[in-house]
Amino acid sequence: MRRRLDPLYVVAAVIGVITLVVLAITATAPSQGTTRTGSVFDDGPGGAGALRRYLVAMGAHATTLQGESFDTADASVVLMLGADEAITNQDTETLRKFMQGGGTVVLAVELGILEGSFLGSFGIHVSGIAAPGTHPLASAAFADPPARSLSIDRGVALDPGTKADVIATDGRAPLIVTERVGSGVLIVTGSMWPFLGGGLPEADNARVALALLRPALSGAIAFDEYHHGVHPSSDVLVLVQETWPGRALLFVAVLTFLYLVLSGRRLGPPVPLVARASRSSLDYIRGFAGLVRRSGRGEIARRRLRSDLRVGLARQLGLDPAMPFDRVLNAVASQDRARAARARAIDDALARPLREDALLRTVAQIDEVLATA
Repeated sequence: MRRRLDPLYVVAAVIGVITLVVLAITATAPSQGTTRTGSVFDDGPGGAGALRRYLVAMGAHATTLQGESFDTADASVVLMLGADEAITNQDTETLRKFMQGGGTVVLAVELGILEGSFLGSFGIHVSGIAAPGTHPLASAAFADPPARSLSIDRGVALDPGTKADVIATDGRAPLIVTERVGSGVLIVTGSMWPFLGGGLPEADNARVALALLRPALSGAIAFDEYHHGVHPSSDVLVLVQETWPGRALLFVAVLTFLYLVLSGRRLGPPVPLVARASRSSLDYIRGFAGLVRRSGRGEIARRRLRSDLRVGLARQLGLDPAMPFDRVLNAVASQDRARAARARAIDDALARPLREDALLRTVAQIDEVLATA
C-alpha cells in the first residue's frame, strides 16, 4: 500500500525551492548597466569613491555625514549626491543655517523627487529632462581651473526661479544654478554624472567638480551618506526586510505556523466541555410535540393514536390488525357494548382536528379502553 504524502513536507519543499531561486537571482544575477549609488563608500563607476580620493589628493579633508542625526559638523562644503531618502524640513533648516554661516552646499539631482521639498524652499524647481551629451561652458565660475565642456549621460533641466543664477546649460535649459544664502552658497546640478567615478574622467568633468567644490580645498568636505540610509532606521521591520538573518527568522516563523495548522495542533489552552444534565424521556416527548405543533401537522399524531387504538383492540381479540374497524368493533360489542361505544367515539374524535388538551385526553382514553379487556 502506498504511503500518503504529508502535505506539510510538500509545502516546506515548495517554500525551500522558492527561497533558493530568490537567493540565486538576488545574489548571482549580473547587474545591467551602472548602478548609481552616489555613495562615497562605492568605488565603482556609479559611486563617489573616486571623487573622494581626487579631492583628498588635491588637499581637501573628507568626512561623511551619517549616524544618529543629520549634522553638518565643521565642514566647509556639504556634497549631496542623489538622495535615497526625502530631505525633511528639519534637515533643510540645518542646511540653511549651515549656508547662512558661510558654508557651501552642492546638491546633484537626477529626478528631483526626494529633493523637491528642499529645492522648493529656495525657489528652485525641476522643469524637464536635460539633453544628454557634451555641453560647452562659458561661465566665469569655471575659469579656475579652466573647464570648457561638461558631459552628462542623463539628468533634469532646472528652473532657477527669481534668485538663482545659471552657470551652465544643456543648450536649451539651465543645468547648473547657484543661489546666495546668507554668506554661503547653494549649488544645484541637474545630473550626478560629473561627480561619479564613471563620469569624472569624461570631457572637463573633473575640473567642473573641482571648481564647484573649490571651498573644500582649504577646509573639509562632508559627503552626505545620511540621506543614503546610513543611519538607524525607525522601521521596526528593517531587520526582517533588509538582513538575511531576519529573513531566515521570518522563514522559520512561516514554517512553524504551517506546521501547527497542517498537523492539527490545538492553539491555546484547552477549553473545558460544558457539563449538561442528561435529558429525560419527557423532554424528548415535549420536544417532538413542539415540532409537530410548529409544523401545523397535527394529523401525524392523530393518525398514530388512531392506529394504536385499532391495532390494540384487534390484537386483544386475536384478529387481523388489517381487518376493517367496524368488524373489530362488532367483535368488541359482542363482549362489552359500552367499551365498543367508547372506542368508536375515540376513533371518530381522532378523525377530525383536535386541540392539544383534547388530544392529550384522547391518549388517556385509549389507554383506559385497552386496559379494560
